[in-house]
Amino acid sequence: MNKRHHSYLLTGFMVLALTSSAAAQYYENLTPEGYSLAPPMQQELYSDRSSISADSSWIEEDTTTGYQTYTIRKGDTLGSISKKFFGSTQHWKKIASANRITDASKIKIGQVLEIPTTDYDRGQGVTYRQRTRYISSPPTTAPAPTTSLPLPPVTQSGDAVLYSDSGLPQIILPGEQSSSRKGTDYHVSFNGLTGLVNTFASYPLGENVFSTAFGMVWNKITRRDGQRLENGEDGDYWQFPILLTYAGENFEVAFKLPFESYDVFAPISYNFRDGSDSGMADTELRLKFCSQNDEMASSLGFGAIFPTSDITIGNTDNNNAWEVFAGLSSKRKEGGNFHVNGGYQAGDGNTNHEGVFVNAGFEYDPNESFTFMGEVNFYNRVNNGRSTDLVLGMRYHVKPGMSLTLATPIALSNDMFFGYDYRLQGLLQYHY
Repeated sequence: MNKRHHSYLLTGFMVLALTSSAAAQYYENLTPEGYSLAPPMQQELYSDRSSISADSSWIEEDTTTGYQTYTIRKGDTLGSISKKFFGSTQHWKKIASANRITDASKIKIGQVLEIPTTDYDRGQGVTYRQRTRYISSPPTTAPAPTTSLPLPPVTQSGDAVLYSDSGLPQIILPGEQSSSRKGTDYHVSFNGLTGLVNTFASYPLGENVFSTAFGMVWNKITRRDGQRLENGEDGDYWQFPILLTYAGENFEVAFKLPFESYDVFAPISYNFRDGSDSGMADTELRLKFCSQNDEMASSLGFGAIFPTSDITIGNTDNNNAWEVFAGLSSKRKEGGNFHVNGGYQAGDGNTNHEGVFVNAGFEYDPNESFTFMGEVNFYNRVNNGRSTDLVLGMRYHVKPGMSLTLATPIALSNDMFFGYDYRLQGLLQYHY
Protein backbone atom coordinates (compact mmCIF):
# COMPACT_ATOMS: atom_id res chain seq x y z
CA MET A 1 0.00 0.00 0.00
CA ASN A 2 1.50 3.37 -1.01
CA LYS A 3 1.87 6.44 1.12
CA ARG A 4 -1.21 8.12 -0.46
CA HIS A 5 -3.48 5.34 0.76
CA HIS A 6 -2.02 5.55 4.25
CA SER A 7 -2.67 9.26 4.37
CA TYR A 8 -6.31 8.73 3.30
CA LEU A 9 -6.97 6.19 6.05
CA LEU A 10 -5.31 8.32 8.72
CA THR A 11 -7.37 11.33 7.68
CA GLY A 12 -10.65 9.29 7.82
CA PHE A 13 -9.95 7.99 11.33
CA MET A 14 -9.21 11.47 12.63
CA VAL A 15 -12.50 12.84 11.17
CA LEU A 16 -14.54 9.99 12.77
CA ALA A 17 -12.95 10.53 16.18
CA LEU A 18 -13.60 14.30 16.12
CA THR A 19 -17.28 13.70 15.10
CA SER A 20 -17.91 11.21 17.95
CA SER A 21 -16.34 13.52 20.51
CA ALA A 22 -18.50 16.44 19.38
CA ALA A 23 -21.74 14.40 19.51
CA ALA A 24 -21.00 13.14 23.02
CA GLN A 25 -20.27 16.69 24.22
CA TYR A 26 -23.57 17.89 22.65
CA TYR A 27 -25.78 15.29 24.33
CA GLU A 28 -23.97 15.73 27.65
CA ASN A 29 -24.81 19.44 27.63
CA LEU A 30 -28.43 18.73 26.53
CA THR A 31 -29.35 16.26 29.39
CA PRO A 32 -29.62 17.81 32.90
CA GLU A 33 -27.41 16.37 35.57
CA GLY A 34 -28.91 13.47 37.58
CA TYR A 35 -31.34 12.24 34.89
CA SER A 36 -31.15 9.05 32.85
CA LEU A 37 -31.80 8.84 29.14
CA ALA A 38 -33.66 5.51 29.64
CA PRO A 39 -37.42 5.95 29.34
CA PRO A 40 -39.30 5.29 32.57
CA MET A 41 -41.57 2.22 32.60
CA GLN A 42 -44.19 3.91 34.78
CA GLN A 43 -44.95 7.61 34.97
CA GLU A 44 -47.32 9.20 37.48
CA LEU A 45 -49.53 11.83 35.87
CA TYR A 46 -50.95 13.03 39.21
CA SER A 47 -49.64 13.43 42.69
CA ASP A 48 -51.31 13.37 46.12
CA ARG A 49 -49.23 16.32 47.39
CA SER A 50 -51.47 19.21 48.30
CA SER A 51 -48.56 21.66 48.17
CA ILE A 52 -48.36 21.54 44.37
CA SER A 53 -49.93 24.62 42.84
CA ALA A 54 -51.87 24.90 39.62
CA ASP A 55 -49.22 27.27 38.22
CA SER A 56 -46.48 24.68 38.29
CA SER A 57 -45.26 23.74 34.85
CA TRP A 58 -42.44 21.34 35.78
CA ILE A 59 -42.03 19.62 39.13
CA GLU A 60 -38.86 17.71 39.87
CA GLU A 61 -39.59 14.59 41.95
CA ASP A 62 -37.36 11.99 43.51
CA THR A 63 -39.88 9.27 42.65
CA THR A 64 -38.12 5.98 42.28
CA THR A 65 -39.80 3.31 40.24
CA GLY A 66 -38.57 0.06 38.91
CA TYR A 67 -39.45 -3.08 37.06
CA GLN A 68 -38.15 -6.55 36.38
CA THR A 69 -39.31 -9.47 34.29
CA TYR A 70 -40.67 -12.89 35.27
CA THR A 71 -41.42 -15.91 33.09
CA ILE A 72 -44.61 -17.76 34.01
CA ARG A 73 -44.10 -21.35 35.10
CA LYS A 74 -46.49 -24.27 35.53
CA GLY A 75 -48.82 -23.73 38.48
CA ASP A 76 -48.33 -19.93 38.62
CA THR A 77 -51.23 -17.53 39.09
CA LEU A 78 -51.18 -13.75 39.27
CA GLY A 79 -51.79 -14.11 42.99
CA SER A 80 -48.79 -16.40 43.52
CA ILE A 81 -46.56 -14.14 41.40
CA SER A 82 -47.70 -11.15 43.48
CA LYS A 83 -46.86 -13.12 46.62
CA LYS A 84 -43.40 -13.88 45.27
CA PHE A 85 -42.46 -10.25 44.50
CA PHE A 86 -44.53 -8.21 46.95
CA GLY A 87 -45.00 -10.64 49.81
CA SER A 88 -48.79 -10.46 49.41
CA THR A 89 -51.36 -11.68 46.90
CA GLN A 90 -53.22 -8.36 46.98
CA HIS A 91 -51.12 -6.76 44.19
CA TRP A 92 -52.13 -9.14 41.39
CA LYS A 93 -54.20 -6.41 39.71
CA LYS A 94 -51.10 -4.16 39.60
CA ILE A 95 -49.21 -6.85 37.67
CA ALA A 96 -52.19 -7.43 35.37
CA SER A 97 -52.51 -3.71 34.61
CA ALA A 98 -48.79 -3.34 33.85
CA ASN A 99 -49.00 -6.18 31.32
CA ARG A 100 -52.42 -5.23 29.84
CA ILE A 101 -53.98 -8.49 31.03
CA THR A 102 -57.80 -8.30 30.95
CA ASP A 103 -58.56 -11.92 31.91
CA ALA A 104 -56.61 -13.25 34.89
CA SER A 105 -57.39 -16.86 34.00
CA LYS A 106 -55.75 -16.72 30.56
CA ILE A 107 -52.05 -16.42 31.44
CA LYS A 108 -49.81 -18.95 29.72
CA ILE A 109 -46.71 -20.89 30.68
CA GLY A 110 -43.64 -19.18 29.21
CA GLN A 111 -45.29 -15.75 29.04
CA VAL A 112 -42.92 -12.98 30.18
CA LEU A 113 -44.39 -10.47 32.62
CA GLU A 114 -43.03 -7.09 33.64
CA ILE A 115 -43.19 -6.68 37.42
CA PRO A 116 -43.44 -3.03 38.60
CA THR A 117 -41.61 -3.25 41.93
CA THR A 118 -39.38 -1.17 44.19
CA ASP A 119 -38.20 -4.16 46.24
CA TYR A 120 -34.47 -4.31 45.50
CA ASP A 121 -33.96 -7.44 47.59
CA ARG A 122 -36.11 -9.46 45.16
CA GLY A 123 -34.77 -9.81 41.63
CA GLN A 124 -32.95 -7.11 39.71
CA GLY A 125 -34.80 -3.83 39.73
CA VAL A 126 -33.88 -0.97 37.37
CA THR A 127 -34.25 2.49 38.91
CA TYR A 128 -35.18 5.71 37.12
CA ARG A 129 -35.70 9.31 38.13
CA GLN A 130 -38.26 11.30 36.22
CA ARG A 131 -39.82 14.72 35.75
CA THR A 132 -43.60 15.17 35.91
CA ARG A 133 -45.41 17.95 34.14
CA TYR A 134 -48.74 19.27 35.45
CA ILE A 135 -51.12 21.03 33.11
CA SER A 136 -53.61 21.93 35.85
CA SER A 137 -54.05 21.46 39.56
CA PRO A 138 -53.85 17.71 40.35
CA PRO A 139 -56.78 16.01 42.10
CA THR A 140 -56.47 15.13 45.77
CA THR A 141 -56.87 11.43 45.02
CA ALA A 142 -55.96 9.32 42.04
CA PRO A 143 -58.92 8.61 39.75
CA ALA A 144 -60.46 5.16 40.04
CA PRO A 145 -60.08 2.88 37.05
CA THR A 146 -63.05 2.98 34.73
CA THR A 147 -63.05 -0.75 34.20
CA SER A 148 -62.09 -3.69 36.40
CA LEU A 149 -60.61 -6.99 35.46
CA PRO A 150 -63.34 -9.56 34.69
CA LEU A 151 -63.44 -12.68 36.80
CA PRO A 152 -63.47 -16.10 35.17
CA PRO A 153 -67.05 -17.17 34.41
CA VAL A 154 -68.83 -19.94 36.24
CA THR A 155 -69.62 -22.45 33.52
CA GLN A 156 -71.62 -24.99 35.54
CA SER A 157 -74.41 -24.14 37.98
CA GLY A 158 -73.30 -27.00 40.23
CA ASP A 159 -69.66 -25.76 40.47
CA ALA A 160 -68.44 -24.57 43.84
CA VAL A 161 -66.95 -21.04 43.69
CA LEU A 162 -64.50 -19.82 46.30
CA TYR A 163 -63.87 -16.08 46.77
CA SER A 164 -60.86 -14.52 48.47
CA ASP A 165 -60.80 -11.39 50.63
CA SER A 166 -57.42 -10.52 49.13
CA GLY A 167 -58.92 -9.76 45.72
CA LEU A 168 -57.82 -12.91 43.89
CA PRO A 169 -59.93 -14.21 41.03
CA GLN A 170 -62.62 -16.71 41.94
CA ILE A 171 -61.64 -20.37 42.04
CA ILE A 172 -64.02 -22.81 40.36
CA LEU A 173 -64.30 -26.33 41.74
CA PRO A 174 -66.24 -28.65 39.40
CA GLY A 175 -69.32 -30.13 40.98
CA GLU A 176 -72.50 -31.96 40.12
CA GLN A 177 -75.76 -30.34 39.19
CA SER A 178 -77.61 -29.88 42.48
CA SER A 179 -81.17 -30.97 42.83
CA SER A 180 -83.96 -28.63 43.82
CA ARG A 181 -86.30 -31.32 45.11
CA LYS A 182 -86.73 -29.97 48.64
CA GLY A 183 -89.66 -27.64 48.90
CA THR A 184 -90.58 -27.98 45.21
CA ASP A 185 -90.84 -31.67 44.28
CA TYR A 186 -93.92 -33.10 46.00
CA HIS A 187 -95.57 -36.50 45.52
CA VAL A 188 -99.02 -38.00 45.96
CA SER A 189 -100.53 -40.18 48.67
CA PHE A 190 -102.64 -43.32 48.24
CA ASN A 191 -105.80 -41.22 47.80
CA GLY A 192 -104.33 -39.25 44.88
CA LEU A 193 -103.82 -35.95 46.68
CA THR A 194 -100.36 -34.56 47.41
CA GLY A 195 -99.10 -35.92 50.71
CA LEU A 196 -97.50 -38.79 52.62
CA VAL A 197 -99.00 -42.30 52.71
CA ASN A 198 -102.63 -41.67 53.69
CA THR A 199 -102.27 -38.13 55.09
CA PHE A 200 -102.63 -35.44 52.42
CA ALA A 201 -100.69 -32.16 52.34
CA SER A 202 -102.33 -28.75 52.12
CA TYR A 203 -100.16 -27.50 49.26
CA PRO A 204 -100.65 -28.65 45.65
CA LEU A 205 -98.40 -30.98 43.68
CA GLY A 206 -97.15 -28.07 41.57
CA GLU A 207 -98.30 -25.61 38.93
CA ASN A 208 -99.73 -27.21 35.77
CA VAL A 209 -98.48 -30.66 36.79
CA PHE A 210 -100.09 -33.95 35.78
CA SER A 211 -99.35 -37.13 37.76
CA THR A 212 -100.01 -40.84 37.26
CA ALA A 213 -99.50 -43.43 39.98
CA PHE A 214 -99.96 -47.19 40.37
CA GLY A 215 -100.25 -48.75 43.80
CA MET A 216 -100.55 -52.06 45.61
CA VAL A 217 -102.14 -52.80 49.02
CA TRP A 218 -102.12 -56.21 50.72
CA ASN A 219 -103.05 -57.49 54.15
CA LYS A 220 -104.10 -60.66 55.91
CA ILE A 221 -107.75 -60.61 57.01
CA THR A 222 -107.64 -61.49 60.70
CA ARG A 223 -110.97 -60.11 61.98
CA ARG A 224 -114.62 -59.92 61.05
CA ASP A 225 -116.57 -57.12 62.78
CA GLY A 226 -113.88 -56.95 65.44
CA GLN A 227 -113.86 -60.70 66.16
CA ARG A 228 -110.78 -62.70 65.25
CA LEU A 229 -111.10 -65.55 62.82
CA GLU A 230 -110.94 -69.05 64.24
CA ASN A 231 -107.84 -71.24 64.02
CA GLY A 232 -107.48 -72.61 60.52
CA GLU A 233 -109.40 -69.72 58.95
CA ASP A 234 -107.55 -67.30 56.73
CA GLY A 235 -108.09 -64.43 54.33
CA ASP A 236 -106.19 -62.17 51.94
CA TYR A 237 -107.10 -58.74 50.65
CA TRP A 238 -105.54 -57.07 47.59
CA GLN A 239 -106.11 -53.63 46.13
CA PHE A 240 -104.52 -52.12 43.02
CA PRO A 241 -105.35 -48.40 42.81
CA ILE A 242 -104.76 -46.23 39.75
CA LEU A 243 -104.37 -42.55 40.63
CA LEU A 244 -104.64 -39.59 38.26
CA THR A 245 -103.87 -36.09 39.56
CA TYR A 246 -103.79 -32.65 38.04
CA ALA A 247 -102.49 -29.64 40.00
CA GLY A 248 -102.73 -25.94 39.27
CA GLU A 249 -101.23 -23.05 41.18
CA ASN A 250 -103.65 -23.24 44.11
CA PHE A 251 -105.86 -26.24 43.46
CA GLU A 252 -105.67 -29.97 42.84
CA VAL A 253 -107.96 -32.63 41.34
CA ALA A 254 -107.42 -36.32 42.15
CA PHE A 255 -109.17 -39.38 40.75
CA LYS A 256 -108.82 -42.86 42.29
CA LEU A 257 -109.86 -46.02 40.48
CA PRO A 258 -109.21 -49.10 42.68
CA PHE A 259 -109.39 -52.79 41.78
CA GLU A 260 -109.97 -55.16 44.72
CA SER A 261 -109.66 -58.87 45.34
CA TYR A 262 -110.78 -60.98 48.32
CA ASP A 263 -109.85 -64.55 49.11
CA VAL A 264 -111.48 -65.62 52.41
CA PHE A 265 -111.64 -69.08 53.95
CA ALA A 266 -113.79 -68.72 57.06
CA PRO A 267 -116.35 -71.57 57.24
CA ILE A 268 -116.94 -71.05 60.97
CA SER A 269 -116.93 -67.26 61.35
CA TYR A 270 -118.33 -66.23 57.97
CA ASN A 271 -119.80 -69.37 56.38
CA PHE A 272 -117.34 -69.16 53.50
CA ARG A 273 -115.31 -72.09 52.31
CA ASP A 274 -114.32 -70.33 49.10
CA GLY A 275 -114.93 -66.61 49.56
CA SER A 276 -113.08 -65.44 46.48
CA ASP A 277 -114.23 -62.25 44.82
CA SER A 278 -112.63 -59.55 42.69
CA GLY A 279 -113.75 -56.55 40.72
CA MET A 280 -113.98 -52.78 40.69
CA ALA A 281 -114.20 -51.00 44.03
CA ASP A 282 -115.70 -47.56 44.68
CA THR A 283 -114.24 -44.77 42.55
CA GLU A 284 -113.36 -41.49 44.26
CA LEU A 285 -113.04 -37.93 42.92
CA ARG A 286 -111.60 -35.11 45.07
CA LEU A 287 -111.00 -31.39 44.57
CA LYS A 288 -108.69 -29.45 46.90
CA PHE A 289 -108.18 -25.68 47.14
CA CYS A 290 -104.97 -24.37 48.74
CA SER A 291 -103.78 -21.18 50.38
CA GLN A 292 -100.05 -21.03 51.09
CA ASN A 293 -97.01 -18.92 51.90
CA ASP A 294 -93.36 -19.73 52.50
CA GLU A 295 -93.98 -21.31 55.91
CA MET A 296 -97.54 -22.64 56.07
CA ALA A 297 -100.33 -23.95 53.85
CA SER A 298 -104.01 -24.64 54.44
CA SER A 299 -106.56 -26.42 52.28
CA LEU A 300 -110.28 -27.02 51.94
CA GLY A 301 -111.86 -29.55 49.63
CA PHE A 302 -114.75 -31.81 48.79
CA GLY A 303 -115.17 -35.13 47.05
CA ALA A 304 -117.62 -37.65 45.62
CA ILE A 305 -117.70 -41.44 45.89
CA PHE A 306 -119.34 -43.62 43.24
CA PRO A 307 -119.94 -47.30 44.13
CA THR A 308 -119.69 -49.78 41.29
CA SER A 309 -121.55 -52.71 42.95
CA ASP A 310 -118.94 -54.97 41.37
CA ILE A 311 -117.96 -56.59 44.68
CA THR A 312 -120.49 -58.88 46.39
CA ILE A 313 -118.38 -59.96 49.35
CA GLY A 314 -118.15 -57.98 52.59
CA ASN A 315 -120.24 -54.91 53.41
CA THR A 316 -121.99 -54.09 50.12
CA ASP A 317 -124.60 -51.64 51.45
CA ASN A 318 -123.38 -48.83 49.22
CA ASN A 319 -124.72 -45.78 47.50
CA ASN A 320 -123.34 -42.51 46.18
CA ALA A 321 -121.58 -40.52 48.89
CA TRP A 322 -119.88 -37.14 49.27
CA GLU A 323 -117.25 -35.77 51.61
CA VAL A 324 -115.74 -32.50 52.85
CA PHE A 325 -112.23 -32.19 54.28
CA ALA A 326 -109.68 -29.63 55.42
CA GLY A 327 -105.99 -29.64 56.28
CA LEU A 328 -103.00 -27.66 57.55
CA SER A 329 -99.32 -28.20 56.65
CA SER A 330 -96.00 -26.62 57.50
CA LYS A 331 -93.48 -25.86 54.74
CA ARG A 332 -90.06 -25.90 56.33
CA LYS A 333 -87.19 -25.37 53.92
CA GLU A 334 -84.91 -27.63 55.93
CA GLY A 335 -85.84 -30.59 58.09
CA GLY A 336 -89.37 -31.95 57.95
CA ASN A 337 -92.99 -30.99 57.38
CA PHE A 338 -95.95 -31.61 59.68
CA HIS A 339 -99.46 -32.28 58.33
CA VAL A 340 -102.87 -32.64 59.95
CA ASN A 341 -106.21 -33.10 58.19
CA GLY A 342 -109.64 -34.55 58.64
CA GLY A 343 -113.02 -34.87 56.96
CA TYR A 344 -116.54 -36.18 57.01
CA GLN A 345 -118.18 -38.56 54.56
CA ALA A 346 -121.97 -39.02 54.20
CA GLY A 347 -124.46 -40.51 51.79
CA ASP A 348 -127.90 -42.05 51.57
CA GLY A 349 -127.42 -45.62 52.74
CA ASN A 350 -123.66 -45.64 52.11
CA THR A 351 -122.61 -47.29 55.37
CA ASN A 352 -119.30 -48.44 53.88
CA HIS A 353 -117.93 -44.88 53.79
CA GLU A 354 -120.16 -42.77 56.01
CA GLY A 355 -118.25 -41.42 59.01
CA VAL A 356 -115.25 -39.28 59.93
CA PHE A 357 -111.49 -39.57 59.50
CA VAL A 358 -108.50 -37.73 61.06
CA ASN A 359 -104.87 -37.97 59.90
CA ALA A 360 -101.68 -36.53 61.37
CA GLY A 361 -98.27 -37.09 59.82
CA PHE A 362 -94.65 -35.97 59.79
CA GLU A 363 -92.07 -36.30 57.02
CA TYR A 364 -88.30 -35.85 57.23
CA ASP A 365 -85.76 -35.51 54.39
CA PRO A 366 -82.29 -36.69 55.49
CA ASN A 367 -80.96 -36.18 51.95
CA GLU A 368 -82.08 -35.63 48.37
CA SER A 369 -82.90 -39.31 47.77
CA PHE A 370 -85.05 -40.39 50.71
CA THR A 371 -88.02 -39.15 52.71
CA PHE A 372 -89.07 -40.90 55.90
CA MET A 373 -92.69 -40.62 56.98
CA GLY A 374 -94.70 -41.40 60.07
CA GLU A 375 -98.40 -40.82 60.58
CA VAL A 376 -101.48 -41.84 62.57
CA ASN A 377 -104.76 -42.53 60.74
CA PHE A 378 -108.12 -42.76 62.52
CA TYR A 379 -111.35 -43.90 60.83
CA ASN A 380 -114.84 -44.19 62.34
CA ARG A 381 -117.41 -45.61 59.90
CA VAL A 382 -121.12 -46.04 60.51
CA ASN A 383 -121.88 -49.79 60.68
CA ASN A 384 -118.42 -50.57 59.31
CA GLY A 385 -116.26 -50.22 62.42
CA ARG A 386 -113.36 -48.13 63.64
CA SER A 387 -109.62 -48.38 63.21
CA THR A 388 -106.46 -46.59 64.30
CA ASP A 389 -103.27 -47.23 62.35
CA LEU A 390 -99.67 -46.26 62.99
CA VAL A 391 -98.04 -45.90 59.57
CA LEU A 392 -94.30 -46.02 58.95
CA GLY A 393 -93.21 -45.24 55.42
CA MET A 394 -90.26 -44.41 53.21
CA ARG A 395 -90.20 -42.64 49.87
CA TYR A 396 -87.31 -43.12 47.46
CA HIS A 397 -86.88 -40.34 44.89
CA VAL A 398 -85.80 -42.19 41.78
CA LYS A 399 -85.36 -38.98 39.79
CA PRO A 400 -87.08 -35.57 39.70
CA GLY A 401 -90.81 -36.22 39.43
CA MET A 402 -90.59 -39.98 40.03
CA SER A 403 -90.79 -41.70 43.40
CA LEU A 404 -91.38 -45.11 44.97
CA THR A 405 -93.28 -45.20 48.28
CA LEU A 406 -93.26 -48.17 50.65
CA ALA A 407 -95.31 -48.22 53.87
CA THR A 408 -96.44 -50.55 56.65
CA PRO A 409 -99.62 -49.50 58.48
CA ILE A 410 -99.80 -51.28 61.85
CA ALA A 411 -103.25 -51.61 63.43
CA LEU A 412 -103.34 -50.16 66.96
CA SER A 413 -107.05 -51.03 67.06
CA ASN A 414 -109.29 -52.42 64.33
CA ASP A 415 -112.90 -53.64 64.40
CA MET A 416 -113.70 -52.99 60.77
CA PHE A 417 -115.91 -55.44 58.83
CA PHE A 418 -112.70 -57.07 57.55
CA GLY A 419 -109.94 -56.22 60.02
CA TYR A 420 -106.17 -56.70 59.82
CA ASP A 421 -103.08 -56.53 62.05
CA TYR A 422 -100.80 -54.85 59.51
CA ARG A 423 -100.67 -53.93 55.86
CA LEU A 424 -98.05 -53.61 53.13
CA GLN A 425 -98.43 -50.74 50.68
CA GLY A 426 -96.40 -49.65 47.66
CA LEU A 427 -96.88 -46.79 45.18
CA LEU A 428 -94.95 -45.83 42.05
CA GLN A 429 -95.66 -42.27 40.96
CA TYR A 430 -94.44 -39.99 38.20
CA HIS A 431 -95.48 -36.44 37.43
CA TYR A 432 -94.67 -34.28 34.40
